[in-house]
Amino acid sequence: MVLWAMDPAERGARLANAALAAAAAKRAISDQHAWALVEVACASVPDHLVAVRRAYRSLFGCSLEEDAAACPALQDALRKLLVSLVRSYRCEAELVDEGVAGVEAAQLAEAIRRRKQPHGDEVIRIVSTRSKHQLRATFRRYEQEHGAGIDEDIAKHSSSQFSKILRSAVWCLTSPEKHFAEAIRYSILGFGTDEETLTRAIVSGAEIGMERIKEEYKARFKTTVTSDVVGDTSGYYKDFLLTLVESED
Repeated sequence: MVLWAMDPAERGARLANAALAAAAAKRAISDQHAWALVEVACASVPDHLVAVRRAYRSLFGCSLEEDAAACPALQDALRKLLVSLVRSYRCEAELVDEGVAGVEAAQLAEAIRRRKQPHGDEVIRIVSTRSKHQLRATFRRYEQEHGAGIDEDIAKHSSSQFSKILRSAVWCLTSPEKHFAEAIRYSILGFGTDEETLTRAIVSGAEIGMERIKEEYKARFKTTVTSDVVGDTSGYYKDFLLTLVESED
């Protein structure tokens, strides 16, 4: 309830700070804490990230990118990706350059499919700077020319933590329902519930588009968000999450 009641920019700032603090305390960043940074940086509109950075500075007395860059839990490649994402400001214009899309699709394929180096500088540059419309065009060209989506190839050609976080960034930038569906599913699998991830995914997902998330969840996991929340939570916590998820057949 506290998260939902917050101003979205303050919520994003606090979630990012909490993720970095948890990673620093453990001297290792979990996928779930890296997800929090990716969600803040990529899942919403560019102006939201600007507002988050402004709120972060006001709340914590330093910049989000400074804290990400200084986090001792981040290895070089992942640090570079996350810092590049949180400092980004993407153009919102719908204009797409198909020539650039073709060139950059080839650069991505070279790094991911041939060299198996998704952490390459060109990959980070493209993912962290191009507009969402331009990225969609690039990823379409990638799939047309190579017969597989870039997210599929990232998972196929590398199993590193960097690759997992890169795939989450690709999803958040172009089809965030895929990322939030996976985050919700992860949080309820296995013994116990990852309430931190589940709460963040549903609260943030409700603002991104819960209907699309529910459709994606049902298609991929052959069950519903509602039934899994009911089966894994209880009490007022369950009731509040179901309010955000809304009715589901």
